[in-house]
Amino acid sequence: MIQFACDSCRRIKGSNEVWLMGLAAETVGVTAARREVTILSVWNSEEAVDRLAVHFCSEECKDKYVTKLFGREDARAEHGKTNMRKAASRTKFSRRKKNGRRGKKAA
Repeated sequence: MIQFACDSCRRIKGSNEVWLMGLAAETVGVTAARREVTILSVWNSEEAVDRLAVHFCSEECKDKYVTKLFGREDARAEHGKTNMRKAASRTKFSRRKKNGRRGKKAA
């Protein structure tokens, strides 16, 4: 018999309980690492045993897992889906000009 444990709190899933499930992946390259989690809309028994499957007993446990995985406090699910691409796009980057000036001086 296969038992499923919550990937956040380690609680064991009961046979009639409704849980959340997703697929998580990490790719580590020479210069960068990429992590992603796709939360599925329904529990799928075939995908639940996949080596990339993650299981959650509640929305709160899913949110804790995603926050820990991505190291962000605001990595919260939107309408039941986790979209880290959207969360990452909120990060602002600033670039300074090479000469250090903000604009041209008046002559």
